[in-house]
Amino acid sequence: MYINSLRMGVRVRHSIRRLWPFSQGAITLSRHESVQQAPRRWKSVIESVQRQKEIIQTNGSANYWRGYCTQSTSCVTNRKLKVVTSEDARQVTIFWKDGVESIFHSIWMRNNCHCSECKQDHSGQKLINVGKIKFNTTVRKASDTDGKLIIQWSDGHNGVIPLDFLYEHTYSDLTNDCRPSSTFDQPKKYPTLDFSQVSSGKQGVLQWLRDLNEFGFCVLKNVPQEDGMVQKAAELIAPVQQTIYGVQFDVVSTPSPINVAYSPVGLDFHMDLIYYESAPGLQLLHCLKFDECVEGGESTLLDLFYVAEVFRKSNPQEFHVLTQIPTTFQKIHYQRENPVHMIYQKPIISLNHRKEITSISWAPSFEGPLSVRPEDVEPYYKAYHIFAEAIKNSAAKLEFKMVPGDLLSFNNRRVLHGRNAFTLNGGIRHLQGCYVNIDEYKSKLCYLSNHLNDKRPIKHVGNQCWM
Repeated sequence: MYINSLRMGVRVRHSIRRLWPFSQGAITLSRHESVQQAPRRWKSVIESVQRQKEIIQTNGSANYWRGYCTQSTSCVTNRKLKVVTSEDARQVTIFWKDGVESIFHSIWMRNNCHCSECKQDHSGQKLINVGKIKFNTTVRKASDTDGKLIIQWSDGHNGVIPLDFLYEHTYSDLTNDCRPSSTFDQPKKYPTLDFSQVSSGKQGVLQWLRDLNEFGFCVLKNVPQEDGMVQKAAELIAPVQQTIYGVQFDVVSTPSPINVAYSPVGLDFHMDLIYYESAPGLQLLHCLKFDECVEGGESTLLDLFYVAEVFRKSNPQEFHVLTQIPTTFQKIHYQRENPVHMIYQKPIISLNHRKEITSISWAPSFEGPLSVRPEDVEPYYKAYHIFAEAIKNSAAKLEFKMVPGDLLSFNNRRVLHGRNAFTLNGGIRHLQGCYVNIDEYKSKLCYLSNHLNDKRPIKHVGNQCWM
């Protein structure tokens, strides 16, 4: 969302979004067709960011912790600024030294007061009783002192908001229009890391999480071929997410499988456990054994966000249908040790208010009967099968064969995975897997990024978040 540069020793925040020529979700720079048509105060910002092409290409959402301001970021330190209250006292405008102006509504600021009555300092949690705040609360007086905005409201409350917090959380139309799209590029390289690098400390874990965020997947090499290592690797990120398959699971061919993956048949592209309200985020698969006599069994991956953006350009009407008509995802299986009956209905593609993709769900093998209005059946299936064809024919497909010691990790909310059919020929193909919650993954990525002073933006992770 934000790209930082150093200008005269002062950190400056630039808002920008990459132009994705065929994405309705990637509007041009603040509705202006060129830098020349942009507001004067934004031209230097846009031009500065365009000069930083290598930074723009990382794209993605903000890597700042979007909550209460916990410490000074020096973005407004020693800056001369001007604070003006509107005539009706419903808005406050701050004119920053860098030429940017921010408008804040009185009621927004009242709900984000940082005083000790409104926010607990240690936990950072709000203490405000929102039921006692009137929506028409206005500002009586506002002034800046020592990096803070001191405010008196019409309800009699005297509060304070750090200027750093206000600068970081500007929500003007211009800023929001310059937010990045959730688009990802077609993968151009195969990200791998040695497990010793990842297990050596926080920097290695951050690189792993960065690769997962940038490419959607990463292969760790030379992971010890021991039972339970997949869980130990996952716990470098967060606690393992337990599901109906337990804490960890073994992908090995069995005579009476409770899941098609536990057989030698091929698996078409899909996402795991999409019938959950919150499907697993990261999936980790550790190759314990893959005998040379085994024929087939190659792993396949496909970035579905990329495919969907291409589809939005080529089939805009069908794309729209898949955002409106819900699919039924289900897992109903009573003949197992832990009987399961899960049904969840939602559209295949979800968008936010800027028409950016926030999540995609795709698991044809776990779809139940379509349950929609009669007039929606044919439009749905037309869009559904055209999208399926786009997935099948995508040139972005990756295929490779794992070897013992490989650990494949990927974002189950963004990347489709599959497998070619295989013949054992008397050998063994044994993978061990587990999951990590998508929000806990993103939390660890944000924390390490800030903690280790890594300022690269973070892309959407497919967890339905609108930011």
